[in-house]
Amino acid sequence: MAIQWLRCGHHVYVVSTWYGSRAACSMLFHLLLQTVKTLQSAGVSPGQPHLLLYDLDVGKDEEKAVNDLSQAASGGSLYVIVDEVVSEFSQMFGFKNIQTLCDKLLSRVPRLHLWAASCFHEHTPAGWQVEYLTRPLRSPPAVVREVEQDEKITKARDVHPYSERRVPDHTDGPPVKRLFHRYHSDSNDKPSDCVKCGRELASFLHSLRVGVTESSTTTSTTLSSTSGGTSPCLQWRDMLVLYGIHVSDSSGIVKGMQEAGIPVRVMKDYEIEDVATARSDVVWVTHGGHVRGLERKVVVCLYDPYYLLYKYSSIEVCQLSTARLDLMSRCTSQLVIVSRHY
Repeated sequence: MAIQWLRCGHHVYVVSTWYGSRAACSMLFHLLLQTVKTLQSAGVSPGQPHLLLYDLDVGKDEEKAVNDLSQAASGGSLYVIVDEVVSEFSQMFGFKNIQTLCDKLLSRVPRLHLWAASCFHEHTPAGWQVEYLTRPLRSPPAVVREVEQDEKITKARDVHPYSERRVPDHTDGPPVKRLFHRYHSDSNDKPSDCVKCGRELASFLHSLRVGVTESSTTTSTTLSSTSGGTSPCLQWRDMLVLYGIHVSDSSGIVKGMQEAGIPVRVMKDYEIEDVATARSDVVWVTHGGHVRGLERKVVVCLYDPYYLLYKYSSIEVCQLSTARLDLMSRCTSQLVIVSRHY
């Protein structure tokens, strides 16, 4: 929809409403910038995309967002895209951030065009049109089977279950790789603190033949395509390591990967754009809730079956059983699960 608006010459405002949507909105913004360049090279005079960052949790930035967007309206018309609109914080505590934003904008902008996306389905403003996109077209069946076991789908029902794919599955996808952390003298009970787990993980990632270009006449793996004379090789930027419990530069699993020659970096706040655009050819390590909407061919899930820890300002929140939804759903091909051994 945003591309159509740009083709018509409208300014399009990509709005991030909380920290966890920064990556998705940044990626979308850069994709729209590329679209603008393509249109311009074809002789079209498109509109321009704009990226606006807010934090609407517990009412913060709400008035600023409404004022900024109202002032941006041109001739009473405004074009807005909001991705990953509902945060875990507002989901848990029932805050109606998106409803309030939409209602206030609609009262000030007579011709408001606003599209918003979220995996949570109970936050739609009254009277707005809703479409449920539940076909699993991005991840292979092997990954879908893991994700659909999440309790937010099966028990809490905060997220709609998958529907039928309705297109042929040419492959089940690579088998899910499971690495089990065992208690070692040099680690505690978390795989994220284990150097040996990092080395074992690195060994598997090296086995995926990163950087190898295969001829289209050879048998290609599911991690690459066979278009053209050569198939694109797998790169380090095609991988993400996602966690729910804190991981730092000094964590054992990071050290183990580094020792084994993996170019791995733990994402800092100022590096969200780099991660979103896959600019650096490195394996990024980050909290799964901080990169909602991003996808990679290879996703490593540091899985703790008990809880994920979210931090909002000075508030720490334990959220049960969301590792499958928050972490594994980011995978489009090879899923790796590193967990405790029981």
